[in-house]
Amino acid sequence: MLSLRENGRLSVLKILVGANVLIFLLGSFLTPMEHIRMDALFGLSLRGISGGMLWQFVTHQFLHGSFFHLAVNMLGLWFAGRILENLLGGWRFLLFYLGCGICGGIFQLVLAPGPILIGASGAVCGVVAAFSALYPEMPITALLFFVLPVRMRAKWLGRMIVIISVILLVTRLGGNIGNAAHLGGALAGYAIVWLGRHRRLRPA
Repeated sequence: MLSLRENGRLSVLKILVGANVLIFLLGSFLTPMEHIRMDALFGLSLRGISGGMLWQFVTHQFLHGSFFHLAVNMLGLWFAGRILENLLGGWRFLLFYLGCGICGGIFQLVLAPGPILIGASGAVCGVVAAFSALYPEMPITALLFFVLPVRMRAKWLGRMIVIISVILLVTRLGGNIGNAAHLGGALAGYAIVWLGRHRRLRPA
């Protein structure tokens, strides 16, 4: 049986992963029309925010369009989130995660408004970017195109997220992928790490 506790304390990471998986499974029982209504209500869109549905900045992070979409996000979250939660503590990690997702949503609405945005990608990109900034020289193995294993330093993983997101955003080659959300989430992760270091180094 999966325990929601890690080292004797409640694991926010496990709760986030579990919530995303559970919502996806429950969504599989909905009809196509019910899916459309759910995305319109809880996905992020200019129309929704203009109509006062401010909860969409948070709720869109828990909706996914396919199993592949969910799996990629949860793998990225689990990979970097375990280290980050141990460093920040559960509740600060939760605020960090949701904050990166909100920043990603804002970037998407400002830079590439269009279809309804769903998915945890912005938040996950923030978590991965923060991990790569905190442990830049850590050796990791990344799956290029989700197939080819490539050894690299952690710092390049965060940089790749930013570079690829900018290229796809500018060239519009990403289709309906929320590249602006990926960029916004990653930059938020980097910014929070930078601000944290700056505050620690500032004289009292």
